[in-house]
Formats: sequence, structure tokens, C-alpha cells
Amino acid sequence: MGRIFGRTAVITAIVAAGTVFGWLYLESRKEQPRSASVGLTGADVVRESADGQSGNLLKWWEDRLQAAERNGKWDAAADYAYRMAAYYRSADREKEAEHWYAASDAYRTKAEPRDNRFYDEALPSPQEVVLTPYVGVPATENRQLAKFEPQSGAYLGMFGIFDYPAVEQTFGRYHPIGLHYSGWRKDENDTRNYFPTRTINSVKAAGAGGALQIGWEPQYGLDAVKDDEYVRSFARQAKEAGIPIFLRYASEMNGNWVPWYDEPQKYVEKFRLVSRIIKEEAPNVAMVWSPNFWPQDNIDAYYPGDEYVDWVGFSLYSTPYYDGKEDFSKNQIDYFIPLYEKYKHKPIMIAEGAISHYNTKTNKSHAKWAEGQISIMYGFLPKMFPQVKAITYFNMSKSRSESLKSEFIYDIKENPLMYDQYRKLIQSDYFLTKVEQGTSAKENIRYVPLATASGLQGKHKLFVYPDMPFDSQPHSVAVFQGEKRLAVSYEVPWEVEIDFSSLQADVPLTIVAYNGRQETLARQSFDWSKR
Repeated sequence: MGRIFGRTAVITAIVAAGTVFGWLYLESRKEQPRSASVGLTGADVVRESADGQSGNLLKWWEDRLQAAERNGKWDAAADYAYRMAAYYRSADREKEAEHWYAASDAYRTKAEPRDNRFYDEALPSPQEVVLTPYVGVPATENRQLAKFEPQSGAYLGMFGIFDYPAVEQTFGRYHPIGLHYSGWRKDENDTRNYFPTRTINSVKAAGAGGALQIGWEPQYGLDAVKDDEYVRSFARQAKEAGIPIFLRYASEMNGNWVPWYDEPQKYVEKFRLVSRIIKEEAPNVAMVWSPNFWPQDNIDAYYPGDEYVDWVGFSLYSTPYYDGKEDFSKNQIDYFIPLYEKYKHKPIMIAEGAISHYNTKTNKSHAKWAEGQISIMYGFLPKMFPQVKAITYFNMSKSRSESLKSEFIYDIKENPLMYDQYRKLIQSDYFLTKVEQGTSAKENIRYVPLATASGLQGKHKLFVYPDMPFDSQPHSVAVFQGEKRLAVSYEVPWEVEIDFSSLQADVPLTIVAYNGRQETLARQSFDWSKR
């Protein structure tokens, strides 16, 4: 299905404000397309995970349930009680399971009516579910790393909390990349550059190893971009900042909502000009070329060439509406695949991205769907596409979105399920806390589809991407060989550790996904040893 993604707000919002708030008004008016263990006993759930660490998931779920109770979030309380019930049933502890199923039902009576499409009320047909396993292998690079590119893993970034030390306090993990939008002067004839020094200082105050992504937007058009004192001064101040800077110049150029759209030849000329100046003046700045993920048929014409681009970025949003109607036909991964295949020779960042969990026009919540989408964005996407080396979440607050009359609410904290899932997912060692060229995740690995892996010996991490209707997630995923269950995971990204040296070479691995009643959602087998 075709998609239209437009900044339809008047561009003078930036001109008038001259700050990020003008840009926020413009951004708020986008029409976003959518469519992304065995034998346990006692109260502690030991998840058989690839890192060999035990996770106290029951305690986490119980803590989140109690928080939901205190805040009157009965839908979230019901959800966490149901997860606990599902675990106990998987562990053959039916008495505890029935207790928590009943508790979930009781919470549900206090909640608003839920949308059962995003829950496991009905089993999908086998043809509707695809399970794809990925296995971790040593990360090796046969090319020179780009400026600030890690060998493995991905940087976390955040926009919307402008006191950057508060980001870690809010989400429980240091995000080394901040995001700031700078207009092209405040006034067309103003010679001052308005470099974001205050934001730089806030990033520095948050901790060592931080960086700033600057969205530099020539709102007066490409003809205003020249090799002049304004550009040179901006570049010199970037150097003086003394931290890594990702300069995302004139992004989303493939969309008709920006004034630098529809002139690809001139755009390439101006991007190359800015890139040359930056290389001369500011060695601590990486040039980011960053189209929007839609439309895709005009992107290539704007590419300025490998020598002028350090990183490729994409704006990547997910909302459950298209053209005023609900649409769950695609997720972020579906849109991202062709872009990745085209530009994976460069390090890639999701320069800005978000999930809309509430629509102000329809007054409808998609809280459970959004939890699944944040799982896709942070649990699966960076591991399935290892050249994705950074992700920045566009966390515009609900109050600001409402004041700007935005249709879409992206604020993570306003959705308890999404907030909890985000905080859990970003604890993964795969996410990096220092921007530094050549750094790597704790385990320096990258993931490849099991179907393409060869020579697997010893222990390897393995995770499973379940492609299911409405992007819902199972309640557990287990790996078998024959009748023997090797491992089970109770949380996204359904990651376990498998000792391939102990497996029977002629017996395939079978992966089974279960719903909250421990009914089989899908069972699929994979040959692995003949490669």
C-alpha cells in the first residue's frame, strides 16, 4: 500500500520561533504512515538468556503491577497479572497460574474496554505467523570504520528531555546522543549562527562519552546555503564544542513538507559544499545524510556520494493510522528493509523515530499495539540490521503535542506498557553508553539469520523474531531439538543461549511460540548443521 508522509505545517513556524519549538510545530503536523526457564521453581524466574544471567522477571512484573495499581492503570495491571499467570502455567504450576488469571480478570473489570485484536483471544492460523531465528557470530569488519562508528552495538539517543542529565534518571540508562534542531539563522539576513552551546553543555553535564546530533535546517531554501562566514562560524563552534557531533544537514529532503525538497541536483551541490567546509573546519563532526523513510522512490537522487557522507540516517515513525483510517499492514521493519539493503555500506542511524500510542482526533489508545512496536524498534531492529549503529527516540511530551494540536502522541511515559518495555529493552549490553569510534558491545557479536550461518560450534546467542498479526508478541518462545527443550525465553527479544557443540547434527532445531494460555501459536523447524 502506498504511503504519504508529509510535513504539512507552514515552514514559517521555524522562522518565527528560531528554536526547536518552531520545528516541533512543523513536526507535529506530519501525517505519519504506519505500517514495528526450563524447570523453574520458586518466585524467581530464571530466564535462559544468552548472557547466562538470571532475570528476576516475576519480581519485575510484580513491581510494575503494583505501580499500575497505585496509578489506577488497570489495563496495565491486568496485563502484568496475565504474564505471571502465563509463566506459572508454563512451569506446570497450575494453582498459581489460576490465581493470576483470576487476578487479571479482576483488574480487567476496572479497566476501559480493551481491543482484543492485540491480545491472544484467538489463535492465528499457521500461515499468519513466521518465526525467524538469528544467531550471534563474532563481529568482524572488512572495511574501515566511519567517524564515531562502533564495531558492534548501537548508541542510544533521546529527544524531548532537554535537561540531558534527567534522561538517565527518567529511563534508567545513559543515552549518549542528544538531539537538537537548529534553523538557518533566526532571520534570513541575520549573521549570527545560533550554535546550540547551551545544549552542548547539557550533554556534557549528563556524563562523559556523550555526543550531539544537530538537525541543521535551511528553512529559507537551498539558495541561502553558501560558503560564508555564517557556515564557517557554525563549523568552528562545532569544533570548539569538543565532543562528537553528528551533523544532520537538511534532512527529509525526499518529502514535500520541507523547502529543500524537489531540487535533488541543487541539494547534492549544497550538501557537498557543507560537507567540504565541515571537513576543513571541524574534524569532530560526522556528516549525516538523512532522508525520511517515505516516500522511497525518490531518495537515491538526493544522495551526495560516499565521500561526502559519514553516516546515513533515516526518520522512522510508526502510527496505526493512514489516510484517517486504522492500518496495521506494515511495521518499521517492513519499511526499513529496502532502505537498509541500499545503504548498509554505511553506518546507519535512526536519526529520529517514534511510536504513536494515542490519537487525539479519535481519542483512541493503542497502548498494547505500541508496546509491540517499541519491542520491534529496540528489541529486534538493531539486531536484525547490524549496520544500525544508533537510534534516537523522538519523545515529544504529551502536553506539548496537545498544545501544538498534534494528532499523534509519542510520549513514552504516557503509556505504562510502552514505558516499562522501553526501560527493560535498553538495559541490554548491546546498547552502548559512550560515543567512540571502534567501540563495541560487551560481547562483540553481530546477528545473522540462522539460515545463513555456517560452522556453528560452541555457545551462541540466538533470538527469534516473530512476525504475527497486528505485530503482537507471544508470551514465551522455546527452542527444542527433537522432544528435548533446550531453552525458553519469557521476554522480547526471545533470546536464549544454545550450545551447538552439544546438538545432534542431523536433527533440526524447532522453535515454538506460545500465547498466554500456553497454547501453541506457531511451531517451525530449521536445519542448521549442513552449512
